[in-house]
Amino acid sequence: MILDKISVNKIIVEKLTPLREGFKNKNNKFSAKGYYNNLKVKIYEVFDRNQGPLREFISKNGELSSYFPKLISYDQKYIIEEWVDGKTLKDSKSRFKKNISQSEEVKLIINLMWSIKYDIQVFDYISYIFKRVGRTNNLDLSNLPIRINHNDLSLDNILVTSSGLKIIDNEFLGCNTGWILNIKNSFLKENFNYQNFVSEETLKELWKIRKQWRLMKYNKF
Repeated sequence: MILDKISVNKIIVEKLTPLREGFKNKNNKFSAKGYYNNLKVKIYEVFDRNQGPLREFISKNGELSSYFPKLISYDQKYIIEEWVDGKTLKDSKSRFKKNISQSEEVKLIINLMWSIKYDIQVFDYISYIFKRVGRTNNLDLSNLPIRINHNDLSLDNILVTSSGLKIIDNEFLGCNTGWILNIKNSFLKENFNYQNFVSEETLKELWKIRKQWRLMKYNKF
């Protein structure tokens, strides 16, 4: 694929460079870096056309917006964010485990996302991962409310920057039941109260499906 520029809601991103071979990320969606008026940006393809409006909602939400890259533009297919440079928390994982303030800040980010009311379900992440591993979801998730969540909040996707922590790789950002997996995926040794929502067996099965999907994700593309 040869691309020079792409337009998103009249915002033109030029000098496109693939982040992986063929402009496709590990989920087979378009992803690239480029420039808008000399500003370095990231442009990526969404899973759900409602991810753009959700991203805009977050960008207008004071404290939470400070943890995300600046939103430049979006349409029903793509989102453009300002490019963020920094060191991932994974790069300093041993220091992160000892850094109480950073650990508390990550917990704050998770709780901020969970606490903000957003009534529209955006991107059914759990159904997505079940589909990707060829399984039917027969688990009882009826007590799970939808919550804003990143769906892939690993130490790889949190950068330490000159302006504080920033959450990147927001392709899976949604408002759905997938937040329950953040309990295990945040790398925080913290027991969140999930028993009112799902059983221990259900949570273990969900995590098993997610790990199976991640193995496929990193080996397929």
